[in-house]
Amino acid sequence: MTAIMFMKAHGNRMDRQKLQYSDFPYDHGELNMLFISDIHRRRVSEKLLAKMPKKPDLICIGGDLTEKGVPLERIRRNVRRLGEEGPVVMVLGNNDPESDILKLKRLLKQERVKLLENQAFSIPSKSGKNISLLGVSEMKFGWDKLDLALNDSKNADFRILLCHNPDIDKQIKEETGIRLVLSGHTHGGQIRLLGFGLYEKGKLHKKTYGAQLISNGYGTTQLPLRLGAPAEAHFITITADKVD
Repeated sequence: MTAIMFMKAHGNRMDRQKLQYSDFPYDHGELNMLFISDIHRRRVSEKLLAKMPKKPDLICIGGDLTEKGVPLERIRRNVRRLGEEGPVVMVLGNNDPESDILKLKRLLKQERVKLLENQAFSIPSKSGKNISLLGVSEMKFGWDKLDLALNDSKNADFRILLCHNPDIDKQIKEETGIRLVLSGHTHGGQIRLLGFGLYEKGKLHKKTYGAQLISNGYGTTQLPLRLGAPAEAHFITITADKVD
């Protein structure tokens, strides 16, 4: 059983999500994103990246890129490899500060990873509309300032939010214009017995404002084992609703 749980923890499942929104800029066509969270101690596998159906327009790291004891060169290798697939943006998670945070931020800057700390990132749009990715900082430390990220995206026509902790959902109202939230942190419970775990298994949740995708995450914490909550990343395609 332990061997199976170890294998599950090192799997490379690529979840596919195709989402349509009535207010997504029609002329933009598709927006394709790779979302990966909670890498922790893992090395991003070529087997995972080979499962992407196409090059993403954007790669979103949902926090916990690292943790205590992870060599900086492993972190560099991971973000550099992801960066070969497209532009990379990320937010910090609760375990990232266990690393030397100044060295981590310096590395991210060197590797052209855009760290969003209660800021917005404009996604290039063929339509001329402003598609904005909001990055909200880690909630555990009280660093989260959703209002600052919203203010930074005040001219946005369509908003996506990236935050490590899924509890950010409690702060989001329909009038914010946020249509999709990407989160990790829970690992889907990581080890689930008879279908039960400390946290709900990761999935896409329908919300009054749109949807929230909570990932099982790619790595593990404490024990390099999984059961009932497979390691995963997500390839997300967003389009406008089809016009009849």
